[in-house]
Amino acid sequence: MTDTTHADMTHEQSLSHEQSLEARLRAHHQDLPPAERRLAELLLNFPGDISRYSAGELAEAAGTSRAAASRLFRRLGYRDFNEARQQVRDAQRWGSPLYLSSATEARRPAPGDNRATGQNATGHDSGALEQGTGLESAAQGGADQSGSSRQPSARGTEGQALSGSQGALGGLDADSALGMHLAQEQDNLARSFAELDQAALGEAISALGKAPRVHLAGFRNSQMLASFFHRQLQLLRPDVQLLPRPGQTLGEDLVDVGADDLVILIALRRRTGQETSLLDCCRQQGAKTLLLVDPTCPTTLAGDWRLEARVASASPFDSYASCLSMIQAICTIFYRQNIDTCQQRLREVEALHDSLDELSRL
Repeated sequence: MTDTTHADMTHEQSLSHEQSLEARLRAHHQDLPPAERRLAELLLNFPGDISRYSAGELAEAAGTSRAAASRLFRRLGYRDFNEARQQVRDAQRWGSPLYLSSATEARRPAPGDNRATGQNATGHDSGALEQGTGLESAAQGGADQSGSSRQPSARGTEGQALSGSQGALGGLDADSALGMHLAQEQDNLARSFAELDQAALGEAISALGKAPRVHLAGFRNSQMLASFFHRQLQLLRPDVQLLPRPGQTLGEDLVDVGADDLVILIALRRRTGQETSLLDCCRQQGAKTLLLVDPTCPTTLAGDWRLEARVASASPFDSYASCLSMIQAICTIFYRQNIDTCQQRLREVEALHDSLDELSRL
């Protein structure tokens, strides 16, 4: 029998098993004995550190005992430290910024002024799409001459990109905040494009050209990316809609999704749960679906095609550089495959800009 009081046990039973570590710590904080409170206060600042350190290491950092640490986790309603650690790791996998932050990372020195030059670390523009990554050839229908689908295989691409990242860091200290950020972004890009399902990419771009209408959707931060994708596609083809439009509910916009339309759903972590209902509705109405997700997205969230972009970050906040690059790649390949109609649309847009005198010449 533990020394947790009956009152504490009653309070624990009132807490949902879904309640976060941080919420449990706050609920118990005022009633904690001093030895347990010291550890609780450390964890309230950086709850994600549970996934990085043992119970003994955390107790030592808080100036308390392992026995006090064990009592604290039982008081919070966990069977033991490992159960609390698993819950925190789940929160990190889902992308919670609070649980992705670390006391260790917070103490890293900021880069010096000489590192914040505002210039690209390579000293020149990135031209990945111009350097023959294989994306454009993969988009020519997604199959080889024998008709069999190609499997995503780009270990060479990944190796080239990662080996090139050493030089791209230039004079940056890899341990500095800026150097760590750049290295992680390059790794995300290299892995995302190396692991890209090129057959799915080709088929999705083909559907993008054939669909009567294209609808883009995303929730939370994914909405920002869907809006950017919508903005780019609208310059290249007609009948591109963003779901939901301002002031509209999903139902009021989904009614216009028809057979053979293409629905592009961006669903990066942390997802809301609305994504499944949206996809089910679109499929029932005969639309094709393309998912742009991160690797943590469960396979139960399924579409006709699925492309994955890595979002790992050197900070508590997910990186969307790979997703934006993938969107840009899709638009670039679509433009090149439909250059005559895309150019005509761009000319018409520019003519309207001129007639309306709506863009500055500066």
